Amino acid sequence: MTNPKLERVAERPAAGRKLDINTWAMGGVLVAMWALLALLPATRGMFLTQGNVTNLLSQCSVLLVVSIGMTFVILIRGIDLSVGAGVALTGVVAALAQDRLGLSAPWAILITLAAGAAIGAWHGFWVGWLGIPAFIVTLAGFKAYRGGALVASDATSLQMGDDFACINGTIPVAATWTIVLVVLAIGVVTVWNEARRREAAGLPGLTTTTVALRIAGQVLLAGAVLAVFGSRGVPVPVLIAGSVAVAGVFALRRTRLGREVYAIGGNPEAARLSGIDVKRVTMIVYIVMGVLTALAGLLAAGRINSVTASNQGYLLELDAVTAVVIGGTSIAGGRGTVTGTVLGTLVFATLANGMSLLGIDSNWQLIFTGGILLLAVLIDVVLKGRKSNKLVLGLLFALPLIPMAVIGFGRNAKSEAKRPDVAFLLATLQEERYQKDLKYFDLRAAELGLVSATFSADNDGAKQLSQVEDALTLGAKVLVIQPTDSKAAATYVQLAHRRGAKVVAYDRSIVSRELDYYVSHDSYRVGVLQAEAAIRHTGGKGKFVLLSGQAGHSVAAEITRGYRDTLAPFVARADIDIVMEQSHSAWSAEQALRTVEDALTRTGGRVDAILANNSGMARGAVKAIENARLEHVFIAGADADAANVNFVCSGQQTIEILKDIQPLAATAAEVAKAILSGTPANTAGTIALDGGQVPVVAVRVEVITPANAKSLVDSGFVSASEVPACKQGGAQ
Repeated sequence: MTNPKLERVAERPAAGRKLDINTWAMGGVLVAMWALLALLPATRGMFLTQGNVTNLLSQCSVLLVVSIGMTFVILIRGIDLSVGAGVALTGVVAALAQDRLGLSAPWAILITLAAGAAIGAWHGFWVGWLGIPAFIVTLAGFKAYRGGALVASDATSLQMGDDFACINGTIPVAATWTIVLVVLAIGVVTVWNEARRREAAGLPGLTTTTVALRIAGQVLLAGAVLAVFGSRGVPVPVLIAGSVAVAGVFALRRTRLGREVYAIGGNPEAARLSGIDVKRVTMIVYIVMGVLTALAGLLAAGRINSVTASNQGYLLELDAVTAVVIGGTSIAGGRGTVTGTVLGTLVFATLANGMSLLGIDSNWQLIFTGGILLLAVLIDVVLKGRKSNKLVLGLLFALPLIPMAVIGFGRNAKSEAKRPDVAFLLATLQEERYQKDLKYFDLRAAELGLVSATFSADNDGAKQLSQVEDALTLGAKVLVIQPTDSKAAATYVQLAHRRGAKVVAYDRSIVSRELDYYVSHDSYRVGVLQAEAAIRHTGGKGKFVLLSGQAGHSVAAEITRGYRDTLAPFVARADIDIVMEQSHSAWSAEQALRTVEDALTRTGGRVDAILANNSGMARGAVKAIENARLEHVFIAGADADAANVNFVCSGQQTIEILKDIQPLAATAAEVAKAILSGTPANTAGTIALDGGQVPVVAVRVEVITPANAKSLVDSGFVSASEVPACKQGGAQ
């Protein structure tokens, strides 16, 4: 008697051997996006260039590697939320293997891949053998691996060894041609042999047309690869990602493991009854995911030649799931292809690259990406229910192109877009203060006759590197960069100089002796002013809490150094007790709130002074003190956000340090103009960075109290409606 469950299990692999409508449609969307970007006035003549296509493929190499692993995991109805943290942890393992153990790059790579396999086996044991939901197991990893990376690296940026540059190198031209032609030959032979095997086995044979189309497709793909890389060589990350993709396609379509993966995803119980060892396959899939996560960690570290545990691979798991689902893999498991994932990753990368070239704000990029993800899931549901036709699906897939086309043509309907003279690359635009940086920089640049382009990295180092590449593709001759990581940004300087561009570090230092200029507030002075005011307020005695910004951040380090140096004599005499000093990822106000609450618990409810590196963390401190119903606690912040200025006037906060954004941003634009004009900028001396001396332009800071807060309204820094507690001449 035939078991219908086993029939369905047997049929499942066959479904995975075909390019379904999702894959074909996504391929069409990708072609349409590339054609659109090649025609838009703002990107015409720059998108389909060798340099930009190389950048695009290099930028998506890390995402593609982890997305292929995620495809296997989702196909068996699993998930891995620890990917981003795993990339950070394995990157730290590689860096420590070189820095602490003195190992060469090959040994560091092997150790890192082994660590990734161990992580995958750990997940596979909990999910496969103990039956714990993958969501819970990998969510634990999401937390633990990031924390482990921060602990192991002491929350600082780690540099890779000189020999590690091989992982971000370029394959010679001759080797590139050889690899492409050999792979093409293997592909042609594979198609030919498949046709002969099917004929010999008495199965329906491949028609001459089918064979010809498959071979023609391979020839066209090989031609496209050679058109991009034939004269310059293929980058190693692209070669590795491509190899992983080919291996993934082969594993799913040609191996027993692939058939078992589809069977488990289709119906785990039926797969078990048919003799498939579900636990073993689950373990293998998670080990593959772990190894590919480690490989992605190596590629990410190689691209910027460093590892920063706090932001390396940040939320990469969500990007991977997005790419996989966009590529047509069902989130319910059992249906999907690696080919679809490759196309989904390319669509995802093209969206980011195209919007950067179009000058679309990164916050809008998040909205568009989220919309496309939701659309992909909708299409999966429609296909599963068979409730629509191909025309409707085609229209749905075309929707992502509409906003890009409207924005692209709308901005440049009458003329070609002007190439930017200067690119302004901010770490983030998701805080009030940085909107002011953008406003004042653009205003001053326009006054100076400069065309500027703005980028925001959302505190993601890998994204900022991609944006540096995009800015250079646009033709910017000066890059004004607020780095997400001061040490890793040395790579940006090297990249810009190779392309004939200059680099100005903005607000935060870039640790490179080759840096052209550094424009910043005097961050050390900020810490000194806060600490001196706290000493006056408390009489130099009491329990202090120090709220530092993100670990490894140059500004946070300088402000906190100002605290320590100023407070040191009082701490030495035991007059001041620093009861808690904590760094806060992304300068989080919520984390600062928890830190102050913990400090109050430790001290039995008494704190005399709180010094915060920025306004946001000071707001967290204000809230914690209010919740504890304490009074007369000294609280200092920096940046002079409107809410904090209002707190100063109302008495909820003691002082705020004004790091006036207008002169800082304007000065950066003026330095860029001087560079373009070939004249030296006015500097206040030099600063020692990476063993060299870099010209520095320092902007003064000042203390804001109730007595002078009204001056911020008069200068236009804040509006009267934003600071209602501030009256003429001072507080209420």
